[in-house]
Amino acid sequence: MCCVVWADESQTHTQNAENENPADKSLELLSQDSQNKQQDDKKAESHNTSNAVSTITEDSNFSSHYLALYRHKSVYILPFYHSFSDPAVGNNDTETKFQFSFKMPVIKGHFSPYGSLYFAYTQTAWFQNYNKEDSRPFRDIDYQPELFYSYEAPIAFLGGAIKDISFGYNHTSNGERALRSRTQNRLLLRVLWEYDTANKGTFGIRLGAWAYIGTNFEGFIHDNRDLPLYRGYNDLHLYYKTNKHLLELYMRPPVALRYYPYVELGYTLRISKNMGIYCQYVNGYGDNLFEYKMHSHRLGLGFRLWN
Repeated sequence: MCCVVWADESQTHTQNAENENPADKSLELLSQDSQNKQQDDKKAESHNTSNAVSTITEDSNFSSHYLALYRHKSVYILPFYHSFSDPAVGNNDTETKFQFSFKMPVIKGHFSPYGSLYFAYTQTAWFQNYNKEDSRPFRDIDYQPELFYSYEAPIAFLGGAIKDISFGYNHTSNGERALRSRTQNRLLLRVLWEYDTANKGTFGIRLGAWAYIGTNFEGFIHDNRDLPLYRGYNDLHLYYKTNKHLLELYMRPPVALRYYPYVELGYTLRISKNMGIYCQYVNGYGDNLFEYKMHSHRLGLGFRLWN
């Protein structure tokens, strides 16, 4: 009996379907196709938006990782830089000294989450801007490109922490020709240790050691064969920093068989978020590369970017 009832209902549905208007069927199919197309368009739009967001995020990550510039060495200008020692013939005893320095990552976090390969560049200039008689020349300029790997994971040591270990190549030149040319090429290792004091200050020690390379090249020998004797093979940078003050001592070399010291004292008083008044005192051999075996005694006053 159930079979008979099922057969009757099937026949009824079949008859109803046969009796439906063909125009209604077409409208229904068109409506369904339109809905399907709208759903496909929404999916495509969502996919494109997702890809666009992903691309923007990737570009942003690339820019922040590989196109960002970071401070490397100190950035300052000393409009008043006075020499207490006799200047060379034709030079004024007061000039302007300035330095800018940056580094940028080449490979960041690939070998270690805390390690990066950096390219860095530092340029220091001694500008005779008060020397009107001699057309205000740049007395000397030192150029320092570098390529080094830096490991910046804190390592607990002696109550403080080793904050940075770096190793790389440093080239320094004054860009001059013939007898005025000076060059040094070094493989350089540096270690930074910091200790946070009880009064919210930070005491830091940066030790550097290096080996000269390319000393057998003809240009190096003709430029400055005895440079290692004066520049040595190591340096020491001590500093103490608070929220408003930065006191520094730089020595090169702290240890040497024959001692031709260079000592630089610096004090910075912070006056804004990114700026400080800067005083620099220099006494020793090699204020710049050309003067590596000349003794100088100088004092400068100006401004410096706060870290």
